[in-house]
Amino acid sequence: MNEILYALGWVFNIAAFFIVVFWGKKFTAMKWKLFFGVKKDLASVQHHELYSCFLTAFCFLLFHILGSELEHFMLSLEMEKVEKIKLFYTTNTVFLFMFIATLFCLHLVRGCTFSKAARVCVYTTLVFMMLQGMQLIARGYYDYHELSIIYKLGVWICNLTALAYVASYPIKSLKDYFKEKRAAQ
Repeated sequence: MNEILYALGWVFNIAAFFIVVFWGKKFTAMKWKLFFGVKKDLASVQHHELYSCFLTAFCFLLFHILGSELEHFMLSLEMEKVEKIKLFYTTNTVFLFMFIATLFCLHLVRGCTFSKAARVCVYTTLVFMMLQGMQLIARGYYDYHELSIIYKLGVWICNLTALAYVASYPIKSLKDYFKEKRAAQ
């Protein structure tokens, strides 16, 4: 099972790298308008989707990196095991809430509607938060560790689902680009 999860981790990181490359290319073309454009930039549903998908990808990847570092830091703390478990899951739940709050705030500042990718990221994050709560209660308060397989699978399903939706806009854009290029020939 660990080998499968390790391989999925590499797939996740490679996909995240290509998403960063795509949005980096978009960012060089559009500059800070992706974050703080004026209301007239949101002329169509496609523009709302563009800005929302960018904000979602930005938050998702930023919080993924920061969350990994936070988890490593939490695991390195020298404290009693049960207290460390409680702190770990509580902190991760608060951190996931911060992701949702940041995503909402950036959408409010930008003035764009939530794309399907943004909604799915919020929904999967809520499920992830529930899994964190389940582990907090089971491991932190009842010292019951048999739910770890459900937790691991649930977390991976949430992460891969969110990643698939975050990657959907770059894939769709590349597909449209190549379709236009073929039609021009």
